Amino acid sequence: MQRIAAIFTCLVFSIVIGGLLSRNGAVPKARLSDFEPVSAPILPGLVDPIGAADGSTPNRMDRLVLRVVDDAGLPLPGAALVARGGVSVIWAFTKADGTASLDGLSQGNSRLAVIAFPHPCLEVDIEPGADVRQIQLRPPATLPQALHDIARSRCAGGLAWAGLESAAGYELLLLPVARASEFGGTLPRSTVCDQSGKFAFEGLAHGRYLLKVLPPWASGGSWPDLAAENSRELDFKGENTALTIELARGRIEGEVRDDLGRALEGALVLMNEMANESHVWPPCSTGPDGRFQFQDVPPGKYRVTCRAGEGSSTLEDLAVEAGATAWAALPAFAARKRP
Repeated sequence: MQRIAAIFTCLVFSIVIGGLLSRNGAVPKARLSDFEPVSAPILPGLVDPIGAADGSTPNRMDRLVLRVVDDAGLPLPGAALVARGGVSVIWAFTKADGTASLDGLSQGNSRLAVIAFPHPCLEVDIEPGADVRQIQLRPPATLPQALHDIARSRCAGGLAWAGLESAAGYELLLLPVARASEFGGTLPRSTVCDQSGKFAFEGLAHGRYLLKVLPPWASGGSWPDLAAENSRELDFKGENTALTIELARGRIEGEVRDDLGRALEGALVLMNEMANESHVWPPCSTGPDGRFQFQDVPPGKYRVTCRAGEGSSTLEDLAVEAGATAWAALPAFAARKRP
């Protein structure tokens, strides 16, 4: 074993010494000329099966020369030509003299589309040939007249607001009188008033509008309309920054008591128009004194219903006038059944 270890050690030492000696020897550099071929390679010529590379040949079997003229027979430059035959598509544009050549057409008919706005698009069948084919387009299409600019101006003003309460959130809605299908007609617009009742429409289209004023809880709807009769139409013909809109607002107040004359607190009170039962106001509840009220009520007749416990009471045909408070004298009722 000792002999084998000694032989292995000598072998490794010899390899290391040889490697160190080889690093000191110069390695010859390769020359570029050693990689250059002796002569240029000779490549076979490319085959042009349809002769497309030979542009000077006038009688090519795949070519068709076209001349496009307008309805008066004058050359039409810049017309787009698109030929489709099988799966291939070939296109070109006519030159100043109205001519263009389509090369690479397949034998047989191809479908050609000629596009030259404002002339109507034309489609014809073509096939290659030596003769120049002339294509005459139909007269230009009659273009519609440009729409007139819509006259617009600024419209601003305020509500004829009475009292110290805030008008913030009241919505002013303008509905066009003209049909929406009329060109240049008006479109619906809306805006919200500030605390003092001021409003503004920027760039409002001139025209006639129906006008509505909605309380904050009805914003985005179409009722109840608080505009007075003399302020429900707007004929807007130009800038107006001092538009005043009169309001017609009433109020309903009432008191709910049981059959013993005691005030009912927390009773539910509902109200709706007599002429349209779907026009229901947000419900309210009675206070500790049994009182309730509805604000922003347009003139008309209303139904008021109160419910408490197991009992209810209704008052119909309650008339409301603008600027006045209508008292809802609901009949007393028993909130709980007595044995």
